[in-house]
Amino acid sequence: MIIVSDAHIDESLDNQTEFFRMLRALEKSDEDLVFLGDIFDLWIALPRYELRVHQRFLSWCGAQKKYRRIGFIEGNHEYFLAAERRDFFTWCSDGPYQRDGKGNLFCHGDQINRRDRKYLCFRKMAKTGLTKTGLRLLPFGPEFVEQLKARLKLTNFEFRYRLPLEELEHFALNRFDSGDRIIFVGHFHQVHRFRGPDGRNLYTVPSWFEKGMITQFEERSGIVRHDRWTVLFD
Repeated sequence: MIIVSDAHIDESLDNQTEFFRMLRALEKSDEDLVFLGDIFDLWIALPRYELRVHQRFLSWCGAQKKYRRIGFIEGNHEYFLAAERRDFFTWCSDGPYQRDGKGNLFCHGDQINRRDRKYLCFRKMAKTGLTKTGLRLLPFGPEFVEQLKARLKLTNFEFRYRLPLEELEHFALNRFDSGDRIIFVGHFHQVHRFRGPDGRNLYTVPSWFEKGMITQFEERSGIVRHDRWTVLFD
């Protein structure tokens, strides 16, 4: 299984070329794929807001799910994907996490830090049906959203660059008590491992954005590797 998180693909950054080169390389493997969110720097899955790069990614996932399982969990940079584009994936979730029934849990991670109350309040409002309707009707909606995105990048520095170890441990122990054995978390752009009881583990996975890093999980052995995609597959 390959896990990709926090690629933050943006046409203005011209990082989509390498991203799709990675996807073509992954076609040669038989690995399942899980996208842990924030794959795009912004993706609102509504008419007028989707770009060609989003449609290209959907086409790839729709074709490849015939050959492998492809899961996607919405991050804090994706909106309404699970409701509007679910059919392109084996599974797609806008919940706080997704369990696979085999003891593995996948989580974007933006809701783990319960102390980040301002963000949690914003997230709750931003992903409602009322907001979706408003975006459909809003004149010059895409332009407004781009301006809002730029402003939001200048906020919340207190929580954005800190790995909340206490909250991660609390989250992990609760999930272990519920029967989960291995947890993968994105969002934090850092690699960290929390070792729980009885060989249970929580892994925060690296972001693709900075160095093209991905995570490989061998389900039979339980081995987890983090490396550049070019090292693993190119």
